[in-house]
Amino acid sequence: MLSTFVIASLAILATPGPTNTLLAASGAVFGLRRGAGLTLAEAAGYAVAIGFFITLTTVMPDNTLAMSALKALAAAWLLISAINLWRQPVQFSGAADVSGAAWRVFLTTILNPKAMFVGCFLIPDLMPENSAPAVAVFVTLSCLAGLAWLTIGERLPTRVRPYAYKVAAVALGAFSVAAAAGSMSG
Repeated sequence: MLSTFVIASLAILATPGPTNTLLAASGAVFGLRRGAGLTLAEAAGYAVAIGFFITLTTVMPDNTLAMSALKALAAAWLLISAINLWRQPVQFSGAADVSGAAWRVFLTTILNPKAMFVGCFLIPDLMPENSAPAVAVFVTLSCLAGLAWLTIGERLPTRVRPYAYKVAAVALGAFSVAAAAGSMSG
C-alpha cells in the first residue's frame, strides 16, 4: 500500500492547485534559492490540515456540513488572496517580502482541497493503520514537489515574471469559484 500511496501523493502534488500556483509565482519573483523556505510553509500547512481532516473523519464520520463550511471558507480565503495578489507589486529586489509569501502559502495550504482529500480519503483508505507515517511521507513529498513548482516559476521567461502575481491571482480566483461551487454541492 505504501507504493500506491506514494504514487497517488505524487500525482496529487504534481497537479496544479492553489498552493502550487503560489509557489510557481514565488519562484518567478524570488527564485529558487530565496523561495526554498516556502516549501516548509507548505509542509507545515499540509501537516496541520491533513492531521485535522484525519481527526475530523474519525470523530465525525458523517461530516458533510463541516466539509461544506470548510470549502466555503477556502473559497473566501482564495478570493481574498487573489485580490491581494492582484494588488501586490512584483519586487525582484531583496526588499521582496518572502515572509508574507510564506504566510500566504501556509494558510492557502491549510485550506487547500488537496489536504482535505488526503486527510479524509487517501490516508484513511490506503494507510489507515499508519496515518502518522503517511502524513510524514506526504509532507516530505510536498517539499520536493514545492521545489519543483518553485523551479517552474524561476524558469519562466524574464518578460513574463513581472506578471506572475497577476496570473496567480486569476488562477486563485478560478480556484475560489470552484471551491464555492463545491461548498454548495455538498
